[in-house]
Amino acid sequence: MRLRLDTPRLIVRDYTAADLDDVAEILAEPEVFWWVKEPFTRERARLWLEEEIGLAAGDGSGRRAVVLRQSAKVIGGAGLVWRDLDTGRELELGYHLHRDYWGQGFATEAGAACLERARTLGLKRVVSLIYIHNPRSEAVARRLGMTPQGELVWAGLPHRRWAIELGGGWRDGQAGLFGLARGAVESRVRGYRPTVPGERGV
Repeated sequence: MRLRLDTPRLIVRDYTAADLDDVAEILAEPEVFWWVKEPFTRERARLWLEEEIGLAAGDGSGRRAVVLRQSAKVIGGAGLVWRDLDTGRELELGYHLHRDYWGQGFATEAGAACLERARTLGLKRVVSLIYIHNPRSEAVARRLGMTPQGELVWAGLPHRRWAIELGGGWRDGQAGLFGLARGAVESRVRGYRPTVPGERGV
């Protein structure tokens, strides 16, 4: 099942191989994936893109392309991934944008669409793990209705856990992401790569 979420200015949809040019441009921006020490080459971007496409096809998790409606250009990514945390398995909302599109509300718009989709699926709770020195991403979380719920060390760096209760009843791997059948998640999420520090680009 392919995903498409429409907002006034954006389309949030599955990545495709044809998105490589835009994705490589975004990931090459040092301030977007700032925690990555080595440059994001085009080949590395291709591998990243293939992984996201595979996750979406397999269990429904992973980031989706954030597409500017007026130009059809991919300007970033947003989506939900499973994380094994001290509080148990949690769904994390992540988002990143090309630097040229920061400060225009696009991350909030895409994040809100992802949260609304999660709410319609009956999911109970979503978190965001945000590096404590990333005020832009924290501002997005706040606008999305999330509240801070303590700090933790994640990926070797101090993060703040932001969370929102959606009011549903499904949590901890009991519901497929973005419309897949319940129970489809468990077979693949355990192999998902560790999280990265709170993504920039808001």
